[in-house]
Amino acid sequence: MVQTYDDGRRVCRTCGESYDYPGHNSLATRTVCARCQEIPEQTRRVLAILRRRVVQLTKQVERLQVGADE
Repeated sequence: MVQTYDDGRRVCRTCGESYDYPGHNSLATRTVCARCQEIPEQTRRVLAILRRRVVQLTKQVERLQVGADE
């Protein structure tokens, strides 16, 4: 599922940055921004996996910090 913001911008699966899609003469796709589109596919896939893991671990740390404050 493609993540979008309320203003219609999309979130790149590779880098997590928001971008406009479709953009005029843009290389961006539904899931990848124009900057990441230039990265080789296998490298992009690994970066997406690592980004998801970082997001997951960040949320886990935040939950642990909230639990420690109580």
